[in-house]
Amino acid sequence: MAKKSFAVIGLGQFGRAVVDELLDNGMDVIAIDNNPDAIAKVSKYLPTAFVADSTDENALRELGIRDIDAVIVAYGDNKEASILTTVILREFGIEQIIVRVDDDYYVPIMKKLGATDVITPQKAAGQALANRLGNEDFKDYYKLDAKYSVISIIINPGFVPVTLRELNSKEVYGVSIVLIMRNNKSFVPGGNDSLLPDDTIFVVGTTRDIKNFREEVNGRKKNKK
Repeated sequence: MAKKSFAVIGLGQFGRAVVDELLDNGMDVIAIDNNPDAIAKVSKYLPTAFVADSTDENALRELGIRDIDAVIVAYGDNKEASILTTVILREFGIEQIIVRVDDDYYVPIMKKLGATDVITPQKAAGQALANRLGNEDFKDYYKLDAKYSVISIIINPGFVPVTLRELNSKEVYGVSIVLIMRNNKSFVPGGNDSLLPDDTIFVVGTTRDIKNFREEVNGRKKNKK
């Protein structure tokens, strides 16, 4: 299978983070921004970083954007550039166009203009913060869709070890434990693996179900002698 190619347009903090993650995953990446300083930061480790105006159809054509599999438009607050760039990408026939917006009002607009995916990182950050503040042993929070999330939970030091089969989290609590981090190593657990004190676990389910699961699990204290 051929390696998928990506272009990231807009190299603010969010755009650079996307570039870094794509490179870490071994993807082919082109980075574009009209700010030479932004390009200079990325070009230190990415030779395919270009100063260009993404609202200029000819500039994007010269950079070979029509041959890219997926494009991430990461401007966020520059609505005009996001809109014009998205329209050009749609006209190019780009298969996947992911657009960042910082205002929910523009989500349906960007979809009508040709975006295949629209993300609102500020909203996601706010949701993650609210959930961490309300649940002190929630470490990370990732919204998958309107219903389901992935949340990491730190198991308290007084937890009584139990196998995942005995815990039966899917049937009893409606959540799935998909990853365990222990001693700086992570693994996908099976039914015979045990949940131990101080583990960090990644759980998939609704926020309410995960909260109920967390309250039950972190209530399992060791018996006092």
